[in-house]
Amino acid sequence: MNSTANELVSDPLFQLNAILWLAQPLPVESNIIPLLHRQGFAVYAIAPLLSMPLDVRLIADRQKVSMQVGVRPDVVLENPADRKFCICECKANSFGPDSSTAAQARALLVTAGPRAAEILGLATSEPLVALLNFVVPEPCRPGMTETISVLQTQLRTGGISTGACSAVGLLAADEGISIVVDVRAAEYFGLSVGQNLVLRTEPGNDPRPLYLIPYDPDVEQSANEAAYCKRVLFERVHSSIVAAVGRAQAPCELCFKSHDLLNDATFGMFEHWENRESERHMRSICRHFMGALVKAANSAVPDSAFFEPGNAWKVSLRSQQHSEKLMDAITRFSCETLDLQAEPPPTLFDDLPDTRDDLSQN
Repeated sequence: MNSTANELVSDPLFQLNAILWLAQPLPVESNIIPLLHRQGFAVYAIAPLLSMPLDVRLIADRQKVSMQVGVRPDVVLENPADRKFCICECKANSFGPDSSTAAQARALLVTAGPRAAEILGLATSEPLVALLNFVVPEPCRPGMTETISVLQTQLRTGGISTGACSAVGLLAADEGISIVVDVRAAEYFGLSVGQNLVLRTEPGNDPRPLYLIPYDPDVEQSANEAAYCKRVLFERVHSSIVAAVGRAQAPCELCFKSHDLLNDATFGMFEHWENRESERHMRSICRHFMGALVKAANSAVPDSAFFEPGNAWKVSLRSQQHSEKLMDAITRFSCETLDLQAEPPPTLFDDLPDTRDDLSQN
């Protein structure tokens, strides 16, 4: 397996997308094997805020146990038939019980414990089966497993209940990428202990699948990696607009809303996003992209597009000839003209969410 695949299994964004793909309904001939979907799992929430109960926080303070008061796991999966909830956290590497990351891990261990329903905001009268699942590169799995054991002992010694936890490894090999599961995860997910192939690859081809989430502000990446991922997100938004304008029959007016554009660009995953700060950031960069696109469109075809606060962007197609000129201008636009590493400047509309209607044609 080439070095690209080995690097990918250490990339938290790849890890997140791998988990998301495994919980999607995919055709049998797909290179991605949706093992978790076949076992009844689906995406429940992305980056939800899970807060520690007050009494748990007080015990932790009294016992001088370092623990975050709230955590945002990367994704929560649900198997509604079996009332199972899997809390997944992706890590590029393992970490020790004395590291700064341990405070987050202790809180995550509590979220999968006997108070899981309460923490997830679910009816406590209905029992559920929770599992905390750390996703790491396979070489890091033994170290992660050891850290989990130490942290669980620390919490239980201090009188704080924890839940079931496992470490799943991602392994790159000649035939593709596999997840490596221990006995606990195998029993929980209904998989075989050890290696389970999840992504078939061919020698010489880029093993990176089509990301459901091409850019995630919550994931730690290098500036170059983040810029690449942001460009992919912008290209998908651009494609949605080109397709909508191309299908429209002039004369008409099109309305584009940031929520719908981002949901389309993430194959519906933006709908599950529960981190409002990240959601606001995503809308902000979408507005930044749309501002540049609208400017380019109006330079070629004056007064054809404008921003309507609270109702996103309007594109007016006055005639077939006008539509063709505008389509040419929009198609020629490239996100390469933007500084993909720079953060968009704040605007008055960053805290003003648009209404969540679909792309519409009036």
